[in-house]
Amino acid sequence: MKIIKTREKYNQFLNRNELGFILNHSSSETPKLYNVRKELAEMYNVELDVVYVKKLETLTCTNKTNGEAEVYDSPERARRLVPKHIQLRNLSTRKEPKNP
Repeated sequence: MKIIKTREKYNQFLNRNELGFILNHSSSETPKLYNVRKELAEMYNVELDVVYVKKLETLTCTNKTNGEAEVYDSPERARRLVPKHIQLRNLSTRKEPKNP
């Protein structure tokens, strides 16, 4: 998976970077939202709890996905501004094994 930024704007009133990007995922399925979030956090060298992917939309018959994300300056700011349904959607859906 390769992320190509198409736009980036810093919103000084909301203390966040607003991103537009294209994902190239040749010969594979559309990446999971959580994996895209982790990749963006690594790309910006920030913690996972300040990155939220708002939208992923795969183009028909291609291996390209358009996306939008926000990278906040602080986790507290992100929790206050990101709607709850977006926060829940950005959580990992992977089930962790329970230790007895």
